[in-house]
Amino acid sequence: MTDPGGGRPRPADAAARGAERRGTRATAAVAVFAGLAAALGYFLSWLPNIELVTFTVFASGVALGAWRGALVGALAMAIYSGANPHGSGIAVPPLYAAQIVGASVAGLLGGASRRLWRGPGRLRPALGALSGAALGLGATLVYQGLVVLGLAASLPEARSGFLAALTSNAFFSLVHLASNTVVFAVLAPVVLPRLRAVPSRTP
Repeated sequence: MTDPGGGRPRPADAAARGAERRGTRATAAVAVFAGLAAALGYFLSWLPNIELVTFTVFASGVALGAWRGALVGALAMAIYSGANPHGSGIAVPPLYAAQIVGASVAGLLGGASRRLWRGPGRLRPALGALSGAALGLGATLVYQGLVVLGLAASLPEARSGFLAALTSNAFFSLVHLASNTVVFAVLAPVVLPRLRAVPSRTP
């Protein structure tokens, strides 16, 4: 619709088109982040429990906001686990669901912490490394806890299944926790302050 007086688009129409463009960019960014996270997962799949999926999903939350970061995590893990060359998570539905929820939490944490990494109040590199390490450890603890619960839920007896899943995954869980703590400590102060926020129609 145009302005009858001058033939120019009305401000409301221009605002609507701007909001639509921002929404399109945000949707494209979600797809790019999810594809990148899944690709990095496959790239390092030969290294047990050493991965960049969690950090990539976390970074998407910093760039896109918490809910879109959570969506990136869900999509990335659904792709990566569902088509994992070492065994599809779809074969164990409780585990598959736990992995998807766990990855989504990383995106939520990234969105919740985005003020730490941008703007005048962003952290100095040393504090950024410490905060990144703590956030990486927290995100991975949540993920590993959900994975253990998912494994236990797939076994006949929940209590014995939980203990079996916990003990059988103890070593790999520790490797995962340690490696992600290091990954976040190294990459967070370098990568996250350089991410450009992707505007959208909703916060």
